[in-house]
Amino acid sequence: MGITDFSLGLLDKYLNNQTSVIELGAQNLYSYKYESQPYADVYYTSKGLKYTCIDYNKENNAIDLDLSIKQNLDKYEVVTDFGTSEHININKKHDPKAFYNCWLNKHNLCVVGGIIINENPKTGNWQGHGYNYVTQEFYIELAKLNNYEILEIGEHPAMNNTENGWNIYCVLRKTQDKFMTLTAFKKLPFYTK
Repeated sequence: MGITDFSLGLLDKYLNNQTSVIELGAQNLYSYKYESQPYADVYYTSKGLKYTCIDYNKENNAIDLDLSIKQNLDKYEVVTDFGTSEHININKKHDPKAFYNCWLNKHNLCVVGGIIINENPKTGNWQGHGYNYVTQEFYIELAKLNNYEILEIGEHPAMNNTENGWNIYCVLRKTQDKFMTLTAFKKLPFYTK
């Protein structure tokens, strides 16, 4: 989906003393502030952050990894998902395990005390854009089961698309290393097509 001015507002609010960030997806910047810069690494490095990115397409020097499979990677103080996890699927089959593994990877990429910033399509919006759609209830239940601290949660129309372009955003603080089981994850309110 990319990083909009709304997304930049979230980042500006929550990036304070961190030194490292990993971005899921080589996100484009959709902001008047960065018209000539297509990728978000410009923003992160301007904040003094060590920047890493994961994306199949390998754009912008991204690490080519499949997030639908459990990965073992370094840990970062900030993990961002501005429109990647909704695309995670295994062979275009209805399989919540791919979405679970993506979340397991996000959790494992983050240090205890670090933050995970998410912005993804709300269930019933952005039809045909991806495979996984969430609600605020998804994040509330996810936070309870993983002892995440919710720093901020809400929804907004991305790029002013109030008809069918609503996104859910949630900023989480990781408080423990343990992550929920696949069985528990499947009970969360999300839609996978």
